[in-house]
Amino acid sequence: MLETIINDVTGIFRATFLSGDWIALVIAFGSVLVASIIMKRGTQIGSMTLLALVLFAIGGFLRGYFRGVPAEGATQGDRAVMQLESSWLHFMNLQAGTLLAYFIAFMFLILVLYGMRSVLSR
Repeated sequence: MLETIINDVTGIFRATFLSGDWIALVIAFGSVLVASIIMKRGTQIGSMTLLALVLFAIGGFLRGYFRGVPAEGATQGDRAVMQLESSWLHFMNLQAGTLLAYFIAFMFLILVLYGMRSVLSR
């Protein structure tokens, strides 16, 4: 069980933070950086991780919205609704282990950045 969780976390970490997709990498690091800057105490790690994941999801939604070619006759509202439905379906198809792996990977990076900020500020 623990080995499966560790493998999931390392897989998510590699896919999100070590992949060749530069836009997703910027979105992920940006969300982690914002969360680690906002974090005032180490006890806020849970809420800041959720904030980073929400920012990552919003960034992914905006990326999909601006990347896609609009369909013939589709308005901007139609395009936004289609992207929102696509993003929601993708989220609903995620397994609990994958969500946990995202949470742990983002938490780890936030803790590293928060620790570096704490050490450098002293």
